[in-house]
Amino acid sequence: MRMRDLERASGIGRETIRFYIREGLLPEPVRTARNAAIYDEEHLARLLAIRRLREDRYLPLGVIRAILEEPPADGWDSPDILPHVDRLLRERLDSGGRRERLEEVVAEADGSEERLRRIAATGLVHPAADGTISAREARIVRILNDLWRLGFNEAAGYGEEGLRRYAETMRWLADAQVREFFAIEGRRTDDQTAAALAERGIGLIIALMGEVFTAAILEKLAARRHEGGVPPAAS
Repeated sequence: MRMRDLERASGIGRETIRFYIREGLLPEPVRTARNAAIYDEEHLARLLAIRRLREDRYLPLGVIRAILEEPPADGWDSPDILPHVDRLLRERLDSGGRRERLEEVVAEADGSEERLRRIAATGLVHPAADGTISAREARIVRILNDLWRLGFNEAAGYGEEGLRRYAETMRWLADAQVREFFAIEGRRTDDQTAAALAERGIGLIIALMGEVFTAAILEKLAARRHEGGVPPAAS
């Protein structure tokens, strides 16, 4: 199909399509002349996938690119590769398996059934059949309580969709990190060493993510100020 056909079928403009090609999100088309090219069903399928991930899940292009790329080499999740590292790491990180009741943690805020429903719908916590959550999930709920008290709540327009976006993005990042970790460490170290390395690395990665996220927000705010013609803030 020609560019105009691809635009019509995907609902995406040609400048955006060309940008995606430059960024490696789309393969190069077949060039039939200097200013003419042919696109196929793969281009359309990828464009529709990109559009869905951008509009429905609000994922950044870097995450989308990795999702579309070829997955890591097979074998990373074989049970024979570091078979005990998950248990060892859980023992190091999971607070002895202590659990709390979700409704009791939510009660620290307002205790409403609607709040319980919204928290469960975010995908950030996964209550067991008896209504309990892990100690880590309890900390997540307490952070949510603090955010809502601060004003980042439904009444102000901050809904559960944004929280689901966080959950989906974090799971994608965790999947990518685990794949890379097993692909690299699974063939050169033992379970104990790998668990100790992962324990230290997780803390550093979380710190790194916090700094990168803060830097990205500041960059976006600076760009917004620049686009509005507002003088830069005094340093």
